Amino acid sequence: MADPLRATVRSLYRNILSRIVSLPVEKRAGALEQLRSGFRANAHISDEPTLAKLVQQGNSKLAFLKMITPTPTGEMGGNTGTFVFRDGKVQDGRAGAVAGARHSSYDATNLDPDMVARHQRLSDRQHFGRRR
Repeated sequence: MADPLRATVRSLYRNILSRIVSLPVEKRAGALEQLRSGFRANAHISDEPTLAKLVQQGNSKLAFLKMITPTPTGEMGGNTGTFVFRDGKVQDGRAGAVAGARHSSYDATNLDPDMVARHQRLSDRQHFGRRR
């Protein structure tokens, strides 16, 4: 087996193994045994087309495991969280209440005069209802 292909197979094995660890306990042992027996049964294969086909099958199984298992810690990167832009700098945290935020007491049962005015402005802007 060529070195790049050997590295690909090892990487695939490690990636599948890391996903199997995330499976529920009752499924983990069977999946681990299936992984080990599958790789051991095909360890003697040396022709490139067959190996490429097996690697493709392994990638397919890895893709399925990625869909059914949670993302391992650290895989999403370290830049996850809540950030706020204050005083020209990005800081950790949540935004506070906006001072002077507009509040409307109108809901779906009555018409908000601000929204009616906005609707009228947009309708005029888009030339709806104008006759020439």
